[in-house]
Amino acid sequence: MLRFTRFSRLLPLIAAALLTSAAVSAAAEIKVVNANALTIAMKEIAANFTKETGHQVTFTGVSPGLVDQRFRAGEVYDVVINAVASIEAYETEGRLRAGSRRPLARVGIGLAVREGIKLDLSTVDSTRKALLDAKAITHGDSSTGGLSGRNAQQVLVNLGIADAVKAKTRVVPNGQDLVGNGEVDIGLYNVSEIPRAKGVVLAGPVPAAVQVYINYAAAVPATNGAPEAALALLTYLAQPAARPIWAKAGLEVAGE
Repeated sequence: MLRFTRFSRLLPLIAAALLTSAAVSAAAEIKVVNANALTIAMKEIAANFTKETGHQVTFTGVSPGLVDQRFRAGEVYDVVINAVASIEAYETEGRLRAGSRRPLARVGIGLAVREGIKLDLSTVDSTRKALLDAKAITHGDSSTGGLSGRNAQQVLVNLGIADAVKAKTRVVPNGQDLVGNGEVDIGLYNVSEIPRAKGVVLAGPVPAAVQVYINYAAAVPATNGAPEAALALLTYLAQPAARPIWAKAGLEVAGE
């Protein structure tokens, strides 16, 4: 009887050890290819996901155009995250698991300035004036596969000043460096990507009346034969508890 009692006391410990062992053995490595504007937020959320599930997540953050290139070239990932138009195209092409597509987040254009510089972006008129008064402005080059440059240009069109600022606009890949060293006064980039250089800060997003968004969605590729962990990650990224992390990174959760 004594031996049985001692053994019965050990049963919970044995069961816990078996469960832990099973959880570790079931832990997956989830490889994600994503538009880089989401990387900072997703890495923080995924760190919590790993603590809770044991699943390891690695991100390959590149421009939306390079996501297209890598994915269509046959590189194998467990999750793909890109602008909605691209995700819809993958779905039409049969590259995604049926029913796995999820809306994720959106990001608008903000103005990057040197630390210590303040801009009045409270109205369309004040934003227009700030850009017209600048000696030089910059934004990304969409020919490299990014979308922020295209959206920045559309913001200038919406403000009615695209032609007026054309001569002083520098379309370069290192624009935030130029803002940081004082060569350029203002940069127009995805809010989530400011700052990306030393001495640069976010002055604020452009007003809603002239804003242009990139909407992002996520999905599981058809090549993923064991999608459970990937689908769990997509659910975790969209949970209400993750919203403050998205917001801190300058992104808005889909549907808000």
